[in-house]
Amino acid sequence: MAENDSAIHLRSLSQPSLVSAPDSSTQDETPRHSSRHLPDDSTPEHGQHEELPAYSRAPPTNQSLGLGHSTTLHRSGLIALITVLFTALAVYAWVILAILSFRPISTSSWEENASYANRHYIHHDWAFDTRLYRSARVIQSILTVIILPWTSAVCAHAAVIFMQHQKDSMGLTMRQVMALADRRWLDFSLLSDILRGAWKKHGSLLLLLAIILHFLGAIIYPIQAIVVNPKTIHVPVSINEMGTVGDLAHQAAYYSTVTGNDVVRTRAALLNADSHTMQPQLWQGIQGQQLSNFKNFSTLRDPFYAPIPNGFHTGVLQQFALRINSSATSRSIAAAEFPSGCNSNSSGFFANYSSLLLYESIPYYWAIAACMPNVTSKSPWVETRDRQEFSESLYLNISIRDSNVQTTALSAGSALYEITLRTTAGYFELPNFMNNGTPGALLESDPTPNCNKTCIRQINQYSYYNRARRDETIGNTTNYIHQTVPWASLEVENKGPLLTTALALFGPGSFLDTFFASMKVIQNNLPDSNPEYGYASSSKVCIELGPLMNFFHTVYTPRDTCISIYMNPNSNVNNAHDLVRDWLVSMYQSASSFPNVFTTAAFLSNKQWVESMKPVYAIYQDPGTEMEIPDIGLAGVIVVSILLGPYLLLLLALSWYGSRAPRWTYRLDSFAMLRFGAALGEGIFPMLIAERTNDIKELDEIPGVIRDVGPVSEDAIIPVNRIGLWGGKPLQNRRRYECYEADNEAMTLVEVNGIRRGGVSRT
Repeated sequence: MAENDSAIHLRSLSQPSLVSAPDSSTQDETPRHSSRHLPDDSTPEHGQHEELPAYSRAPPTNQSLGLGHSTTLHRSGLIALITVLFTALAVYAWVILAILSFRPISTSSWEENASYANRHYIHHDWAFDTRLYRSARVIQSILTVIILPWTSAVCAHAAVIFMQHQKDSMGLTMRQVMALADRRWLDFSLLSDILRGAWKKHGSLLLLLAIILHFLGAIIYPIQAIVVNPKTIHVPVSINEMGTVGDLAHQAAYYSTVTGNDVVRTRAALLNADSHTMQPQLWQGIQGQQLSNFKNFSTLRDPFYAPIPNGFHTGVLQQFALRINSSATSRSIAAAEFPSGCNSNSSGFFANYSSLLLYESIPYYWAIAACMPNVTSKSPWVETRDRQEFSESLYLNISIRDSNVQTTALSAGSALYEITLRTTAGYFELPNFMNNGTPGALLESDPTPNCNKTCIRQINQYSYYNRARRDETIGNTTNYIHQTVPWASLEVENKGPLLTTALALFGPGSFLDTFFASMKVIQNNLPDSNPEYGYASSSKVCIELGPLMNFFHTVYTPRDTCISIYMNPNSNVNNAHDLVRDWLVSMYQSASSFPNVFTTAAFLSNKQWVESMKPVYAIYQDPGTEMEIPDIGLAGVIVVSILLGPYLLLLLALSWYGSRAPRWTYRLDSFAMLRFGAALGEGIFPMLIAERTNDIKELDEIPGVIRDVGPVSEDAIIPVNRIGLWGGKPLQNRRRYECYEADNEAMTLVEVNGIRRGGVSRT
């Protein structure tokens, strides 16, 4: 029975026989319009029904007062919920962007995995941070589009509560309510009204808050677009050990401990060297120069040797490698400047080769002496990763007496030269993403103790003997080398590059030392030139590569980089004297190229020496992967946060304010203003042209506050009140108010029980 009663519409509960006009004390105070303001509804041309419209003062004859439909006021929390979601998305997007601009979210640092402890870590997946960044950018793009429309919707939603909660009916004028309904916070024409001093006529507290909100909303994301810039970085993925190389702090030999191995290897390199082959381990201290050769070696910009291929990139890791730069200079000297101690009885390195050939009683003579008077048994190298440098000097004395050689200087006497080689060694930073792929400069100290989080230790144990130059015992002699032929110099451990070069060119087993003997064997084994053997006496064959011949000028035309002989055992030119003489003449004619020649030789010597070391210094690489992150400065984070924080707090406050109380309409929109017009009638606002609305005084005289103007009927079993503009009192939460049929609300159980008890209290 109760369920059936609760469904009874209120129109059946009125008592038509007792219907009377509302009491004047609670009646709507809207001024009555004179009959001249109203259309003549009795005439057919007006097309009106005989009954008055529903909002007229007189009810239809077949309908009770209040139109028979009523409802209580209800809250609307949807706007608040969506605003909370909007705020959460805005905060999420900004916080993600701000954090990612300084560090990843999945770990503590973009370089976290480069630590020594994580040397063999599993591949790191940055997909989580990438997804967060992309989601933040997508959300930011969406919010950029909807921020102003949604801010306007929240303000319009709050305007309903603002206008119905004024202290009296004139708390807001109709003009002020129209400013809210027109959403003039988005209308630039309001600015002109304010400049004319009309803020008091149009403005209200809510309009001011709405203007502030929209101003903040309009500038937040443009400022974000300025301060947030995408930046591509390289993040760690996987550390790989690429190999091990020699270490200046551990100079022990690896391949062999037999004396002279370094000289033999260097000699072989000097025989095969040329000026056009690209040298993968020849570096320059500039970015992008990855292909170099020995042509004009001495003119290169900061050239040096490193055991790592030129251009090797360590990715996101900071790695170091040894580097050696040997630079030669030469000058022609007078006889008085030639060291007096350069002879067979001197200490140090001394080699002397000469040949006298008598041909038809004509003497042909050449001689060459090479001397390094300051060579001792101490190695110039220091076992340290700190910067070190030293210099070496080599003196050459070239003499040729030969009528076949048109060399004025040599015909007059000897050609004397001083060659000085300055060597600087240490460690440098390999190209990586942190230094933009540029080789680092020579470091002053060992880089190992300063290895940071982007670095990885390259040797298992950071310990070595930081020994000074060592004194070695050679035979029965200590500290000084005494020799007639430079055999003793072979015993020096870790020789300097110039000494190694001198031994390779002039020492035991060198071209000058062995060519006479090998040529004799070749001459004895030359085949007969009998045509039946297929040989002709005019045929020439290469029998030897002279050291550095590819860098010397030659007397042969066309250029010949090989020592060759005729296939005729009786040929007069097939003698070792002439062949060596030609090599010496080439050397003399290339004196202007000595800096380039001996710089090249020192490079090859350094290369062979480092490659003979024990490979204990590891080189690691992590190519990394490209990742786009936001680039925001600290100032940008502060500015955007200062703007975004107050905006979101004010927006949340307005959405809560608009949702905390029951409302008479969902939003202050065109339909709400249509009902205002219907309530006021054509007598006050007739359908006339109005361009200068600022001069319509009625808008400032008519209240714009919705009030409870009293009950529809005094004798209704369930009291139903009306809303209006004049007088009355504030709307009551639990009171029923007349409404449209679509909003009609069935009686509650409390109301049904009240009817059974004889009526519901009007309080």
